[in-house]
Parts: sequence; C-alpha cells; structure tokens
Amino acid sequence: MKRVLLVAAALAASTTLASADVVFDLNGNGTGDNVIFDSFNGTNLAIGSFNGQHQGFVFFTDLSGNPNFTGAANGQDIKISNTSDLDIQVFANDKTTVLGTATDVFSIVGTGQLTITATANDGIFTKVEDLKNGQNFFTLNATNGESISLIEVAVTGVGSGITDFEHYRVDVAAPVPGPIVGAGIPGLLSGAFGLYLFGRRRIAKWRGVSVA
Repeated sequence: MKRVLLVAAALAASTTLASADVVFDLNGNGTGDNVIFDSFNGTNLAIGSFNGQHQGFVFFTDLSGNPNFTGAANGQDIKISNTSDLDIQVFANDKTTVLGTATDVFSIVGTGQLTITATANDGIFTKVEDLKNGQNFFTLNATNGESISLIEVAVTGVGSGITDFEHYRVDVAAPVPGPIVGAGIPGLLSGAFGLYLFGRRRIAKWRGVSVA
C-alpha cells in the first residue's frame, strides 16, 4: 500500500501547472487572420469575425462597466473604444467552442499602466507595460505546443483608459490535448488504489486464494 501511495504522489506532482510558455514582443508583426467588426450588443460585448483563411469569431467583453464602451468597423478592422478592462476570446463558428491561438497581435491607444494576462494550456502569462503616447503595438506568441485561450488587457492609474483597441490579428493554433479529467489528487489516489486491488485479486486468483 505504501508503494501505491508513493506512485500516486508522484503522479500528482507531475500534474502541477507551470508558467505559460508565451513570448511577448513590442511590435505589430505577424500573419494570420485579420479580425473585422461583426456586431455590438449595445452594452458590454463587441464581436469580430475572421477575414482570412480561417473561420471564427472573437468576443471582446468589457469588464470595466464603462457606459460608453463600444465596438465598430474601422475600414477592414475592428475598433474597440472606452474601456479599462477588456477580455478577448476566440471561438469557432458555433460561438461556443474556444479556439486556442498561437499568435495574437493588437494595438492600444490609451493612458495608464497596462497589464496583459494570457491564459494558456500550462498556466498564465502576465506582462506589465506603461502605455506611451499614440499607438502601442503588442505581440503574444505561444511556444512549446501551447495555445492561448483567453487574453485580458487592463489599465490602471489616475485618468487611465483604453480609447482604441484595434489592428487585431490571430493565428489559430493546432489542437492541443487538454488536462486529464479527474487528475486531481483524490482521483489519482482512488485510481492507484483500484489498480492495487485489481493486482491483489489477480495474484490471489492465480494462487487459488479468495480475496474480498
């Protein structure tokens, strides 16, 4: 039984999340699908759609509660305005299935200290930058087989805010296997104990001994 517990502990340790493998760059380089304006719900959600080789939608959700938040078309682009906290998530055509991205490129015009948070397969990447006057370009690249499932951009400071979020482009990532269902410590322990009991019964059967 002691050996079974040691195996379970080792398996649990192997499932510990590490930091996300995301490379950050201050530029607007990148290929992929340009995101254009699709619709706005009038309150806190602007939706963009791909204008490239892939199909999909992007949800831009205002988390700041700014009553002037809006999303609109700006040529072959989408322009998000009047927010200080914005969630960005890419979906398939069903608008339900999340699509992981390998590269995300965007620009921000605003004031304050910007915090970019990217959620990936193996953890969370965070980067803090002070916004300069004019457009600020940013690129996030997921590496080592990871993909980004959610991005949040938020600004803080007196009088801070994002007046323009635009020039958004994405590269959709290849599918990456998700975490093992029930891989928490209780699940691992019960699974390991089940294997232990199964092994005991097999040995007992071979010896002709009855085991409960």
